[in-house]
Amino acid sequence: MAAELPVEIRTEDLQSWRELASARFLPLQCVPAGRAERFFCSALVARLGDSLAAELCVSESRVIRRRVDAENGDKPYFKLFWQLSGRSHVQQGPNDAVLEPGMWSVYDTTREYRIESSDRARFMVLLVPQTESMGWSPAVAALAGRALPGGGVPHVVLSGLAGMLRDGSPLDDGSQQALQASTVSLLECALQGQVGRQGLRLMPDAPTRLRQVQAYIDSHLADSLLSPEGLARVFGVSRRTLYNLFIATRTTPRAYIQLARLARARALLAEPAWRDNTLSQVAKCSGFADPAHFTRAFQATYGTTPSAWRREHAPRDSSEPAQ
Repeated sequence: MAAELPVEIRTEDLQSWRELASARFLPLQCVPAGRAERFFCSALVARLGDSLAAELCVSESRVIRRRVDAENGDKPYFKLFWQLSGRSHVQQGPNDAVLEPGMWSVYDTTREYRIESSDRARFMVLLVPQTESMGWSPAVAALAGRALPGGGVPHVVLSGLAGMLRDGSPLDDGSQQALQASTVSLLECALQGQVGRQGLRLMPDAPTRLRQVQAYIDSHLADSLLSPEGLARVFGVSRRTLYNLFIATRTTPRAYIQLARLARARALLAEPAWRDNTLSQVAKCSGFADPAHFTRAFQATYGTTPSAWRREHAPRDSSEPAQ
């Protein structure tokens, strides 16, 4: 990555700002709010390794991260938001708060959120890829959309970002990556500290949550309506977050459900107690509503039909002569 200077953006056209926000930050819905007759936005933007920092000043407006954009975004981020002047009303999930100057907040871009800012409000934002900040996940799940007090580590990070944006010297790739790593580490400590001070309960980490989801799937295989959408509702996460949990397994929730059902069916076909059950009964007990679909999926996965598998692997009666 070549060294880059911060980029300054100014616009009084709302549509241009929508396009710039989607191109440089995230797909967002930007609309005027209150009695604003004229839209204005200025921004100073710089890359920080794989992250993006920006200081913005906007007229009274509302920014909305829609569910469709959150769940279908190309890359998941965590977003830090520092209020510099004016005020902002922020909301994500059940949390709803007003940020006064000196306060900060955090969001998960794989979930819907909303920010409404007063006229000429100024704020600093930092977008960090979730792949670079996995240690944040439990704390962000607890803190997203809350107003957090400034000072301490968050203020140190804010000062460093402001200095980087105003310094005329570009940072090379190595310096950007080093600064990103130290920033991520500092903010992880700050987020964990806020969880402790506010007496909040942390969500399980990603590996633990993945095991919980897999255990739920394994115990509900017979439910033909089991789906990624249903799992997301059960565990209170977005569909995108659910899929991110499965990245380390090199599969998807839907593929895991299918393979788990096929594995159960294969076990039942070799089970003596199921010897007299029909293939349709085996399919139904394994979560396949359509026996024909079950047969096709079984053959595609194991290279043989369910009936052939049963003939080859089912145990023989002790009275049958050995071959």
